[in-house]
Amino acid sequence: MFFKKPVEFEDVKELKKKTKLKLTDVVTGNAKLYKMLSEHVGVILLLAGFVLFYIFNHYAVENKVKRKVQLQEKVNNLKDETTATHAQLIWLTSQTSVAREVERRGLNLKEAQMPPVRIAAGGENAKP
Repeated sequence: MFFKKPVEFEDVKELKKKTKLKLTDVVTGNAKLYKMLSEHVGVILLLAGFVLFYIFNHYAVENKVKRKVQLQEKVNNLKDETTATHAQLIWLTSQTSVAREVERRGLNLKEAQMPPVRIAAGGENAKP
């Protein structure tokens, strides 16, 4: 009652023949797929979870890569704009450009003929 009857060698061969799953059995519907699926439902759910995780992870990484490319293009555009603005600023602050602008506005300013003089805080004996 508590112990099963020992299985003979021929019985094992017959048991293996009966438990083998063939493609024809699946196509004809003779296979007991429901029983097989119910035995392995945990593994199937685990694999399905991994597949879903892989899909969502791939989607998230793809969005981050797109965002990175957009930001890199924006940085490159801003670098170009900065270089152009810097060049324009250098040109506007050059001596000839300032002289032209003063003349255009009619400010009656003249260019200094002498270099600037340094004023010492301690009087005439102070060292520069």
